[in-house]
Amino acid sequence: MNHPELLLVPALMLSDYYLTVAGARLREGGHAEHFRAQHYEMNPLWQKAIARRRWFNPWHLLAVAVVTFLVFDVANLSTDPADPIPPGLFGLVIGLQGMINGRHLCNLATFAYVRRHPDAVNGAVTFGHEFVLRISLFQSFTVLVPLALLAAIDPAPAIFGATLGVATLIPLHLIWIARFRARSAQLAAAAAGGDSSSTASGTSLPPASSSANSPP
Repeated sequence: MNHPELLLVPALMLSDYYLTVAGARLREGGHAEHFRAQHYEMNPLWQKAIARRRWFNPWHLLAVAVVTFLVFDVANLSTDPADPIPPGLFGLVIGLQGMINGRHLCNLATFAYVRRHPDAVNGAVTFGHEFVLRISLFQSFTVLVPLALLAAIDPAPAIFGATLGVATLIPLHLIWIARFRARSAQLAAAAAGGDSSSTASGTSLPPASSSANSPP
């Protein structure tokens, strides 16, 4: 098999999803009592599945299969050992999915600690979903800045790919924020045009028992 290192593509995509489900389950009864938000999953494509704690998601498996096929297909377009595309793709996977999986491991460690030490946190705070998205966006720079500096000094394909992978998170978050704002505006307009006594709002947050995204 050419470029076996690219098997990390399906491995990291699958671990991303299953670590998300594990985090959504582990935070209940501990971390979720203190930090509340509208969604635990930030990607709108998987929010419903994660909210239902679904371990089996055929749509995600299909996405993994399609992306894996495309990555291997692109990597095998050239047989030149010096071709920068395969190591660039490998770096992109490590940058994007590696950072996401690292965040999941951080979340799991945090949730487990709060469960073992329930007195470590007192009180409760509710985060707006856009604020959670922006925290996640801002934290991307903790990895992007050192990678970008490395790429500027040594523009090797793998380093450049990793930098691009992390940078991809920035427009993704901006798209999710724009989508959330548009959806909130639609809900607010629908509520305003309905029963004036209704409390529905595009920016209203769910009760504490709802699925939540932990502040990164």
